[in-house]
Order: sequence, then structure tokens, then C-alpha cells
Amino acid sequence: MTPYIQKNIRVLVVVCLVSMGSCNKTINTPEITNPNGADLSTISKNATPDDLIQLATGVLSSMRTGYNTNPGNGTSSYESYCKVAGTLGREVYVINESETRWVNELAGQNGVLDPGAFYNGYYFSFSSARQTAAILKNAALHTTSITQEQQTGIVGFTGTVMAFEMLHILNMQGKNGIRIDVDDYLKPGPFVSYDQGLAAIHTLLDSAAGQLKRAGDHFLFHFPSGFAGFDTPAGFLKFNRAIAARVDLYRQDWRGVLNDLDASFFDLNGSLSTGPVFTWGISPDILNPLYQPLGNAVSVVANNSFAADAEPGDARLSKIAKRASALSLGGISGAYDVDLYPTNLSPVSIIRNEELILMYAESLIQLGRLTDAIGALNIIRTKAGRLPVYGGPMTGDALIDELLKQRRYSLFFEGHRWIDMRRYNRLSTLPIDQPGQTIFDAMPRPLTEVNWGK
Repeated sequence: MTPYIQKNIRVLVVVCLVSMGSCNKTINTPEITNPNGADLSTISKNATPDDLIQLATGVLSSMRTGYNTNPGNGTSSYESYCKVAGTLGREVYVINESETRWVNELAGQNGVLDPGAFYNGYYFSFSSARQTAAILKNAALHTTSITQEQQTGIVGFTGTVMAFEMLHILNMQGKNGIRIDVDDYLKPGPFVSYDQGLAAIHTLLDSAAGQLKRAGDHFLFHFPSGFAGFDTPAGFLKFNRAIAARVDLYRQDWRGVLNDLDASFFDLNGSLSTGPVFTWGISPDILNPLYQPLGNAVSVVANNSFAADAEPGDARLSKIAKRASALSLGGISGAYDVDLYPTNLSPVSIIRNEELILMYAESLIQLGRLTDAIGALNIIRTKAGRLPVYGGPMTGDALIDELLKQRRYSLFFEGHRWIDMRRYNRLSTLPIDQPGQTIFDAMPRPLTEVNWGK
């Protein structure tokens, strides 16, 4: 049995409680609806090492929840972050005649988004992971059953996870911002701006990094196999710094990107695939929910522009597969299925060296180091795309165009394209595939989040 599913009833109850974190007066209600199950009071003070290990397993499990979906039919509680961001960024369309809101609403045909729709479900899955990590941190800080190094390791681990989940939420909310202070479930803090949110997330990552540096050689708990190489405090610190570099990128702190990359697992000459991944398994674990068989009547199809705009011979076109016949719905037509994951056990990258090299190249462009930037871009072109080296103009503007193109094909359907085009004020250049289609720049706040604390 994998570490993801070695959970006792306490972890299941904690996750269930946390998933309702945006509902006013839910967690603090004194009524015990399941007297045979655990509640937070059993772990908030004097938690045992076994309690903390089980909680850590719950945190790692909940980190995958944002990727959990029921292949394209819109009935799952947690719709995929990649599907939502991919639709907003015109990377993909979810074609499903039983759930037309993927096209009519999320793709902008109606011109408005419903705050209570299923496609906002990612918000609660990432919030759940954030709050599950917060519960583990609180439990570790209020027990004497573990060593100081073990406690420090948990604080560094949970701070990194909380920041990682907050970044997902903030990127989807964009200009709407997020809450930073959610310690008091009945009186959550105010919403802060996108820039303030990024600053708070980076501060949390820096604090967590300091804890990880003092956490010794091992964590109290174990990681799933996908974190091999990142499952010690020193290894997890490299993951922390990679996420910090991503935040630097969004903040346009180009020197900060380079500094944090130096402390991460960035390797200009290393394998592009190096990095932690989410792994999957057969029942009682779960299969890769982003895998899909090809040629189905319900499918996630690539935007036709992905193939049309590619350079001839780009090896990354293997991420899509030509259908025997195009799939259409409401004026949208897709000739290619997304074929990013070959099997239902294929791992899903969390962050990898390929993205880090692209962040390095972008920072060099912005700092005027164009020759070095081209060298980095050529690594992506030749290794990932199997393309010839860059032969375009040696100007900053031209290289940003090239950078965004390489990010488009290297990070396809991983939740980046929409954010990239938004941060470069290029949303208006995304394809309009239906007359009157709207390109949204932010997801609406869920209604329960708006009403939380009122």
C-alpha cells in the first residue's frame, strides 16, 4: 500500500473538516456528528509521533487533490486546475455534450463566469491542502513528543506546502487576490492584492527555507516515491527554492529568480525531467486522473492552434494525438486529443528542471544578458523540441516572444500558458474560437469564500 493511502480515520476526518474551511461556523461547531471518529482536539495538543506521521501522509495526499477530476464530465467535486487554466489560456477545450459549461461559460461564450460553478472547485481542493498543512504545523508546535529538529522539519515542510497551495489559488484569482490570514476560522483576514499575495507567499517560503536548513538530515515522516531526492530537509529545500523562483518570476524580481535557482535543483546541463512528481497507483490508491484514452466522445482536446503554430518537427507535438474525426461542440472543434500522459499510471510533474531553465532564460533576457539567454533557450529547443538552435533577431522583444513560445510547448497543459500571457499583457492575442468569446483575466471568488466570516 502506498504512503498516500496509509491513513487512519483521524487523517480522513481532518481532511474532511478542512475541505469545508470556507463555510462559516463549520470547524468550530461543538456538535460531534461522529462520536467514533477523531476531531481536531485530539491532535491540537500532545500529538504523538504516529499522529504527526499520519497527518503528514494526509498533507501529501491532499497535495494531489487539485489534480483530481472525473475525466471531463464536470461531475467531480474537484475539477482539474490544469483543465480550468488550460481552457482559460486557450490550450485545451473540454468537449462534453453532457456538460456544456466547459465551453459556454469557462471558454467565455457567455461572457461571465459563475462563482458557484463546478469549475471553481479547484479553489477548495487547494485550500484543503493548505489547511491540512496548517493543522500539522500547529500539532507539531504543541507537542513534546518529538525532537526540536523534527519539529523544525515539520514547520519547514508545512510552510512550503502552504505557500505552494496559496500560489495556485492566487494565480487563478489574479486581480481578485486571496486571503493570507485564515488562522481564525470564524474571523478570516481580508483579501489582499495579487502583488501583496505574492509577497506574502515568498515570505512564507523564505521562512520555511530557514526552518529546513535547521531540520537535520531526515524528516519524521516518509514521502511517496515521486519525491525521491526531495524527501530530506536538504532535498525539500531545493523544491522550496524552485517554487520561490517561480514566485520571483511573477514578481518580476529577475535577480531573485537567479538567486533562488542557484539554491534549487536547477541544472543547465542536467536532465530536463528532474524534479518531484505526483505518482499514482491501482486501487485502493487512485489512477492518474489527467490520463485519457484517445478517440473518446468525451475528451480534452488541444486547441487547434497548438499544432498549427508549432515549428515543423517539434517533438513536443507528441503531447497531442490526431483524432480520426474532429470533436465539436457549440462551434468549438478539436482535431487533436491531449495525449500528455501515456498511461493511467504516468506521473504528473510538480515542477521540473525544464521549467527552471526557462525561468533562467527569461530572467537573463530581462537583465539584458541576451547571449546567455539564447544558450539556455537552445537547450530547450534542442533537447525538448529537437529543433535547430535559435536563428531569430538578437533583441529583447524577439527573445521574449521566443521564450513564451518555448514555455507554451514545454509546459503545455500544466497550468502556465494563461498566467504567462496575463503577466505579459498578451491575453488579447489568445485565439478567439467562437464569435463573441471572452478571454477572462481572473476566476471569480467562490460564493462560500465571499460569505466566509460574515
